[in-house]
Amino acid sequence: MRSVVKVLPLLAVLLLLAQVALASPQRSRARNRAHTARARSIGAPWHGRLERGIELRESQHIRRAGAYASSTHFFGTAELVHLIERAAAVVARRNPGSKLTTGELSKHSGGEIDGHGSHENGRDADLSFYMMDAAGHPYANPYAFAAFRADGHGLGANAGLRFDDARNWDLVSRLVADPEARVQYIFVARALRDRLLNEGRARHAPMSVLARAASVLVQPATGNPHRNHFHVRIYCDPSDRPACVDRAPYHAWYPGVVPPS
Repeated sequence: MRSVVKVLPLLAVLLLLAQVALASPQRSRARNRAHTARARSIGAPWHGRLERGIELRESQHIRRAGAYASSTHFFGTAELVHLIERAAAVVARRNPGSKLTTGELSKHSGGEIDGHGSHENGRDADLSFYMMDAAGHPYANPYAFAAFRADGHGLGANAGLRFDDARNWDLVSRLVADPEARVQYIFVARALRDRLLNEGRARHAPMSVLARAASVLVQPATGNPHRNHFHVRIYCDPSDRPACVDRAPYHAWYPGVVPPS
């Protein structure tokens, strides 16, 4: 009888531990969903705001450009932040030791940012190019964005740097192929766009990825041609519409129903 009395409390403890183990992942997933749901993009990239933005933090694969170290404009929607994190991780896996250097995203609550005509609602991010030094070694810690010529050589004070075709293609191909966040634009100078597409063709990238890259890699018609960084913009997440506003072009991978014209 005594042995039964001793065993019963032990069984109760084991049952309780099993229930906790089963509940913990569920609670964790619920917390993650709640955290993700808090960020909401409202309005357009050039006239909008961001509710409870999520911060893109420095990590094993991501660093902030020194020129923006004092900035607090590193917030975006969960879709944008996680897209950048996933893409940077892929580049680092393919090219060990690589770190993606980032510029500004949006303010925590969105709105206008000096020096930007957009970046107002958490769907835009400025990303540095991956670079090499004159000897062809990865240049790991750029203080600021560096501009490049059509031949891949740096301009001005950055003449000793080289545009890293391989790693930049790895980044672009991962961004455009992402299954969760859908990229509308990657603004970049036309000559650098050509280098990237040539790299993708030389590596026999899937035609679907090449086609997407060719569609989203665009030099702006006016203003900054983007010779010194990528400007990535994603479409609104369907759950943020209609408060979040997209504008054409609507590529074939546009998430959800295309708004009426």
